[in-house]
Amino acid sequence: MMFVGALIFTAILVVGLIVMAAMRGGHMDELNRLSKHQRKMSEKKPLEGDGVNIFTQQRDDYLSRILAQAGLEAQYDSLKTTWICAAIGTGLLFMVLGFATSPILAPLGLIFGVPMGAAGYIMYLNNVAKQRQSRMTEQLPQVLESMVSALRAGSPVMETFKMLSETAPEPIRGEFKRALVSLQLGKSFRDAISEMSNRIRTPDFKLLAQAIFISQDVGANLADVVSTIAEAIRERFKLRDFMNSLTAQGKATAMFIGALPYGITGLTYMMTPAYIIPFFNHPIARIVFIGLILWEFVGFWILMKLTTFEV
Repeated sequence: MMFVGALIFTAILVVGLIVMAAMRGGHMDELNRLSKHQRKMSEKKPLEGDGVNIFTQQRDDYLSRILAQAGLEAQYDSLKTTWICAAIGTGLLFMVLGFATSPILAPLGLIFGVPMGAAGYIMYLNNVAKQRQSRMTEQLPQVLESMVSALRAGSPVMETFKMLSETAPEPIRGEFKRALVSLQLGKSFRDAISEMSNRIRTPDFKLLAQAIFISQDVGANLADVVSTIAEAIRERFKLRDFMNSLTAQGKATAMFIGALPYGITGLTYMMTPAYIIPFFNHPIARIVFIGLILWEFVGFWILMKLTTFEV
């Protein structure tokens, strides 16, 4: 009976997808005509698109903020489609795995798989963004020293930004280049710097943005302020390296404890398979085993958080 119910559920899902595809195909000619018209209009007025030009208008939804920090905002449409496909694909995969374990778990696999796939893809994008932010933070003292030299030589802030957009290392050079293009397209300097500080999510760059704003408002010595910020960043890097050396043993211990249950299970399976195979053959035991794996990942994440300090 449960097998029949799972088959009916799968059949309804497939029929629904087919109906949606057929309905979309009926309007395909109209969609093609509208897309051609929109393409022609965008070629005539490339800067008047509906939120497409990232230099003049920045999207403010959650996915756009992550992509902006990862440097992938220009691929917004394709990555959004990939996000949806990853969520649906993970849901279907969990449904198949649940059906293979027990037919009654197929609907639960679909229900829980879709949000897990969406969350997993967002975690991947957050990781890409975090790595890019880390590289820009490492490059920031060098960039600020170049900025100090240009300011003390008498160059205005706009010329300094142009110099950094040509000579700074990637990926921070791309951010200065994007801010420079935004300024050339008519965006105000304060708005361009504010959006740049939203893409470079580090306290040091926010401090630099505030220093630039204050210098514009009251005429402070910007070169000295930027030099002080660069020195503070270097001191913070020294403190961070010192903390990493102190917590290295704790991180190694956390990794060993996190990997220990999997190692013991694998060794037990290789040395005495008859002892552990009956456990995997029981359907309830499989569910318990999956829960244990997830719970172990949570414990490992907590241990790593306890031994990681943000400086």
